[in-house]
This record gives sequence, C-alpha cells and structure tokens, in this order.
Amino acid sequence: ACRSTISHYTWHNVTEKSRVTTKHAFATFSFIAELFIFLYVGMDALDIEKWSFVKDSPGTSAEVSAILLGLVLVGRAAFVFPLSFLSNLTKKAQHEKIDFRQQVLIWWAGLMRGAVSMALAYNQFTKEGHTTMPGNAIMITST
Repeated sequence: ACRSTISHYTWHNVTEKSRVTTKHAFATFSFIAELFIFLYVGMDALDIEKWSFVKDSPGTSAEVSAILLGLVLVGRAAFVFPLSFLSNLTKKAQHEKIDFRQQVLIWWAGLMRGAVSMALAYNQFTKEGHTTMPGNAIMITST
C-alpha cells in the first residue's frame, strides 16, 4: 500500500532523468535477483546428497513429478479460465477482453514460477538445506 501511494506521488514529481534511472536500476536489481535464484536452483539440482537418496527409486520420483505437474496444470486452469471469463463479463469493449489465446498464455506463464516452488519445497522438506529422509528427498528432486 505504501509503495502504491508513494509511487503515485513521486512519479509525477521527479524529473524525466530520475524516472529513467530508477526504472533501469530496478530492472537491473530484478535481473540480478532472478539470476541468483536460477543459479541457486540449478546448482542445487546437482546436489549429490539428495539424488543419492532417490537413486534406488527413480520411478517413484518420476511418478511424483508427473502427478505434481498434472495437479498444477489442472489447478492453474481451474483459476485462470473462470476468472478470465468473469473479467470478460465486466469489460464492454472487445479489445479489452481476454481472448482464449491470451488465457492460455496466462495459464502457461504461471507455471514458470519455479523459484517459488523450490523455496516452498526447501522450507517444507529440509532442515537448513539438508535432508536424510528419502521421502523428503523425493519431493525436493521432483520439484
């Protein structure tokens, strides 16, 4: 709430040069943060400790991954398409409505939030980044 209020005030009360500088600075910070997250997730995907727990049951890990992916696809579709339909009911102009192709794009783009999934999986299934339980290791490697 504070950001919305202050940004509305400051955007109109700073010079054009400050606007451009601020926009590029935050875009750079965002890029660096994403780079750090994807490097961390990529390096952790090669964690030998977790894969050693699931090497005896690779089929289980693949099954869990397939089930989770299916549930995520269905869950996203259950929210995106009905909410887009409701949004379209409130729009009068045709160019403001969300067409089916855009809805599919929204549905698919929402699945690309891997960093959040990884953070939640680590928070739930590890203690300080380590696990000794095979079930927890399967959940992390599946994620």
